[in-house]
Amino acid sequence: MADIEHRALAPAPELLVGGSAAYTCMWRLLRQARTAVELETYIYEAGAVGDRFLAELTCAARRGVRVRVLVDAYGSDTLPQGYFAPLLAAGGELRWFNPKRLLRVSFRNHRKLLRADGEAVIGGLNIADAYDGDGLEAGWRDFAVRVDGPVVDTLAESFARMWNLSAFGRRELRGFWRTSRRPAVDAQGQPELLLSGPGCPTAELRRRLLFDIRAARRMQAWAAYFLPSRRIGAAIRDAARRGEAEIMLGESSDVPVSRWASERLFTRCLRAGLRIYCYRPQIVHAKALVLDDVVYVGSSNLDVRSLLINYELLLRIPSAALAARLRAAFETDRQHADTLDLARWRRGRRWWQSLRSYLAYQLLARLDPYLAARSLRSLR
Repeated sequence: MADIEHRALAPAPELLVGGSAAYTCMWRLLRQARTAVELETYIYEAGAVGDRFLAELTCAARRGVRVRVLVDAYGSDTLPQGYFAPLLAAGGELRWFNPKRLLRVSFRNHRKLLRADGEAVIGGLNIADAYDGDGLEAGWRDFAVRVDGPVVDTLAESFARMWNLSAFGRRELRGFWRTSRRPAVDAQGQPELLLSGPGCPTAELRRRLLFDIRAARRMQAWAAYFLPSRRIGAAIRDAARRGEAEIMLGESSDVPVSRWASERLFTRCLRAGLRIYCYRPQIVHAKALVLDDVVYVGSSNLDVRSLLINYELLLRIPSAALAARLRAAFETDRQHADTLDLARWRRGRRWWQSLRSYLAYQLLARLDPYLAARSLRSLR
């Protein structure tokens, strides 16, 4: 990894609000690419959005750009056989991450990344029609950022390691672990890449996140799935007790069992002073935190699977301007959300709902990590 301490400061990241803005930016980068394109996604679905990406990727490959596409075998298993044939015929390259049927249930590449030459887009959006829109009138609520400068070289290196890991066998995992290194800490206010997943410096992501939550006086967060580890959950409650802490969830979820599990935490969080909002217009899929003047955005959810099991990437961006833009977006979303009231929440709960939450919590916070750890031991 290149030493970034003496490089010029990169331009401020560009916030992309909603799938339409993010996809438009990504398609522009694909059309402008001249040397290399790397696309990494968890879910890739056929449809208007997926087909447009396929066409742009194929055009780039035809004009001599090296195009590599890495899709997760679990998340993208609905793609028709031969879907990427035009890209491959044009000279593009394709790999499926972790194609082994038994292992891919536990170990998934949940990262979302597009790099085109010296620019990159990072966020929570997959390649699918469900995300296309502004997050209000249409499309799930999500964010991305466009970055350039030194962090793009780091992202390119990270993609190359995931590309080499894609077969997910013993040999690939051992090579991945051998080349793992602690990310360089940026002292100049530039975006910093943080990673999670087996063989990644996952503890560094959790350490940085914990440090910023514990230091923050103001916290705003969007969480598609809210099931933090005990330490991060405790840090969020402490932040609520000493200052302003708010979290935006969806009124409905694309993964109901995850919502049921998170409901087990609501009473304790509300008692600590955390303000919980339920966004009405669309499903919330965003993964973004604003901690004073530090922004986290990327593919990682505030849940156990993202922080301990999945392969994820987050950008930590010290930027007062970006923090202000996201806070403005949070204020907009709050106008379209219901506030969760502690007394009303407790009064409205039925015994079977509490039981459902308990069982969902045990499944996602206890059993899922246990089974993943056992599967990982079988590969060593």
